[in-house]
Amino acid sequence: MLQNQDIFIDQASAKSVVKEIYNITAPKGVFEVFNKERNGVTYPAFLTLPNNLGDMFKKAADAHGQADFLVYQDERYSFETLYQLALSFREVLRVQYNIKRGDKVVIAMRNYPEWLVSFMGITMLGAVAVPINAWWSQQELLHVIQHSQAFLVITDDKRYNILQASLQQINLPCLIARPNEQQGNDLCLMRKIKSVTEKSVTEKSVTEKSVEKKSVEKKSVEKKSVIASHTQNKTCTNSTTAKISSDDVLPNDTASIFYTSGSTGFPKGAVSTHESILTALNTWLMLGAAAGIANGTANVEPAYPPAALMTVPLFHVTGCHTLFLLSMLIGRKTIMMPYWDAELALILIEKERVTYFNGVPTMSMELMNHPQKHQYDLTSLLDICAGGAARAPEHVRKICQSFAQGNPSCGYGLTETNALGAVNGPVEYLAKPTSAGLPTPPIVDVQIFNDTNQSLPQGQIGEIAIKSIANISGYWRDDAATDAAFSNGYFKTGDLGFLDEDGFIYIVDRIKDIIIRGGENISCLEVESALYQHPKIIETSVFALPDDRLGEQPGAIVYVKSMAEIDEDSLKLFLIDLIAHFKVPSKIWLVEQKLPRLGSGKIDKRGLKAHYQNLV
Repeated sequence: MLQNQDIFIDQASAKSVVKEIYNITAPKGVFEVFNKERNGVTYPAFLTLPNNLGDMFKKAADAHGQADFLVYQDERYSFETLYQLALSFREVLRVQYNIKRGDKVVIAMRNYPEWLVSFMGITMLGAVAVPINAWWSQQELLHVIQHSQAFLVITDDKRYNILQASLQQINLPCLIARPNEQQGNDLCLMRKIKSVTEKSVTEKSVTEKSVEKKSVEKKSVEKKSVIASHTQNKTCTNSTTAKISSDDVLPNDTASIFYTSGSTGFPKGAVSTHESILTALNTWLMLGAAAGIANGTANVEPAYPPAALMTVPLFHVTGCHTLFLLSMLIGRKTIMMPYWDAELALILIEKERVTYFNGVPTMSMELMNHPQKHQYDLTSLLDICAGGAARAPEHVRKICQSFAQGNPSCGYGLTETNALGAVNGPVEYLAKPTSAGLPTPPIVDVQIFNDTNQSLPQGQIGEIAIKSIANISGYWRDDAATDAAFSNGYFKTGDLGFLDEDGFIYIVDRIKDIIIRGGENISCLEVESALYQHPKIIETSVFALPDDRLGEQPGAIVYVKSMAEIDEDSLKLFLIDLIAHFKVPSKIWLVEQKLPRLGSGKIDKRGLKAHYQNLV
């Protein structure tokens, strides 16, 4: 038991959990690990994994049947129901759209049940799911659709309105989830649709301020869905008698391409195999099993069945992997929020007896600071995890004080590692609240690299590098970026940090020129490139500004020809048409002189950042 002043956490230490991990991953253990070679590099790998994601989906449906898996507003889907919808959609893709193994299918929508059905159907077919950020601008969305070489786009009504003309121009078919009355039957993915008479809830980033709940005037409109039409069409059904065997999809087949914003101007496509994703999921399953043994709760019936609140977008690996796929693997009910609102989260935690909360630090902070928090029964909430950005140390302590049962924890991972990396909590999280956590042995190995990719000793600062068979196989259509990011199986994260005497990771800075706003990566170069499109701008520099709520916000200094011809508000309006709203700088300073330079001739971004951070 750890005491941190007046706080006690009755949990096993990380050392005890690691001991149990080595027991259950030993030969003949439940999670036996062996050495496996991939692309000339040897990795620890699980001896037993599902052959592919489709096998995992079927096992989950067989194991959990009619139990609730997904709750979305007034809709409830069991494990079996969702699996059957995905099976039907797989055949729609194959028969009606001629999608084949290896073909790319884009998913560009906000969180809806149809997102899950799409991802499942695509990957069960052996095609490649390409989830993209629904908050991106039209130009950003279209760039990724074309770069991914997609054969089909699956979207929602808002994204369809943004993309319709462009998709028609390039003759790319599109399916739409929940179309409004003005959008055709042939595009409807499932029967649930949105009426144009609805007063739609304002769509915001999950890290935006709480949105006002608006009344909805519902109108019943009957629409055909491609899934229902397929199921009811005997001719179509008969054509699928030569069913696709799950054995046709191999572990090394590509399952997904998640596009991630890094330090370069355009997002890069992170390519993952079925084996990589399943390894990440099985590692978390193994970690939970070891913790249960160490804590003496492995065979104890929990007070509440596992239930997770889905607060973050599915187009990020946190939402897709740790909330959707892991929940399916472990039989955990998942409650999908239509938008982030702290009070709605409190309502759902009480109503659905949520046991697991995971989101960016802003969310748990707003949850525990909500003035009506004490009006809700939150006794089911056991785990309050954060990812995407670091929590402030005092935030960790406040969680323990604010939630009687809730234990704080955090995770460190990246798109390129399929969210796998390190975990901190709950015991060590109080003792080491500034640490990103302990790498998960034996699957994950973390080293600190110097400039020549040599490992540095404990305590020395360098680039954090992660080796795991869960890592991506590379960047789609970008060999140069792949070669630059990997060294002998280690993915170089772009984060500067060190390992302490216990092997815990500490992040102290970033090498890559990115801003992390509420868990969203923003490329400084991308924002600068958009600013340079304005004819009045001579030069600019974009950098992170501190933000109490979101961690960081983009800020910009702009050298203009004449301040009489341009102002901050007009610049922001100009940017909205070029980049996603969350990338637009929260503060833009205009100057009429050349920006300061380093001896190399480059703009002194660090100096500018240090100066202007003090002005906010």
